[in-house]
Amino acid sequence: MDDPSHAEYRPSTHDLLNDATMWLQYARGVTATLADLVHEAEELDCKQLSLSLEAIAAMTLRGLQKMSDARAEAHWDAVSSVKDTA
Repeated sequence: MDDPSHAEYRPSTHDLLNDATMWLQYARGVTATLADLVHEAEELDCKQLSLSLEAIAAMTLRGLQKMSDARAEAHWDAVSSVKDTA
């Protein structure tokens, strides 16, 4: 959804929430896969495990940022609709 070539494009609240859901689902999927791998592993590579956990944290952060953007967009939409009716 982020396309810098279209500077005038402003994603809708719906688009932002869809993006947030997607990123949080990615994080959930990777977490579940990682948990299965750790459960089945005889040995753990701590460096690889930490990189995987950092990736999960980054995906979760991205999802939360999109949720925050959606909340701000919804607020601005509400303010704009109040101004239009006044």
